Amino acid sequence: MWKSILILLLLPLQEKQDYPLKNGRPTSKGIEQYVEDNSEALIREYQDFIGDTLYNIYIYTMDLTENGYFDPRELGRYYPNEIFITNKEVFMAYELSGLSKKGRDTVTASNLFVKGAVFHELTHDYIYQVSMEMSRIENISLYRAYQAFFKIYGDQNDMGSKFIEEGICEYVTGKMGEIIPPRKPLIPKKMADLTDEKNSFNIYYKYSSHYLSNFLDTTGIKRGIKILLHNPPPSSEEILNPELFFTRLQGID
Repeated sequence: MWKSILILLLLPLQEKQDYPLKNGRPTSKGIEQYVEDNSEALIREYQDFIGDTLYNIYIYTMDLTENGYFDPRELGRYYPNEIFITNKEVFMAYELSGLSKKGRDTVTASNLFVKGAVFHELTHDYIYQVSMEMSRIENISLYRAYQAFFKIYGDQNDMGSKFIEEGICEYVTGKMGEIIPPRKPLIPKKMADLTDEKNSFNIYYKYSSHYLSNFLDTTGIKRGIKILLHNPPPSSEEILNPELFFTRLQGID
């Protein structure tokens, strides 16, 4: 009996399950197992952080190349109520906390963590959920660039709406401590900086978060999302000059 009690007392002190590595990086099988084992816990952790509830969201892993996925910089895909995390062996670690101190000291910036990819895609779902609440429950107008129909059938090259949505996702993931943000993100100075394909990742996934950080720090996540979705996304000129964008935003009260 005392032996059983001792085992129970020790259980909470056990380390989290180790998932397989190959050359120090997560394996495809390990990524699949990590997501399967932890999806519910990750959703709870995300909900605790944002102070809100996600409804009917499911997390899967798959080889996204089967669906025309060719961009190695993207780590997941989002569809309403479903997110898919790539099982390709591109991640540095399952969680940022799993990266060794030596490894962290050698990395200037990275989002290559399975847990971070999950939080990023969960934020896409949360943005969609907030947009539905705005239009269907609260009667707050949703700018058409953020409406589901427009996002599917509209201009797929709409830089402003993608810039805002990816920026929100990276902002939340960064606040949750699951990416290593760049110490000095690329700050575009001219239009050529925005149109240069080699800058695309830094513009959409790093500068966008930096661009939104003061605003979202001030408004809070949910209210900030509502204000952003209520207004037209930034033009290229406003992406280069944030003050132009933030001074013309209309509130939702």
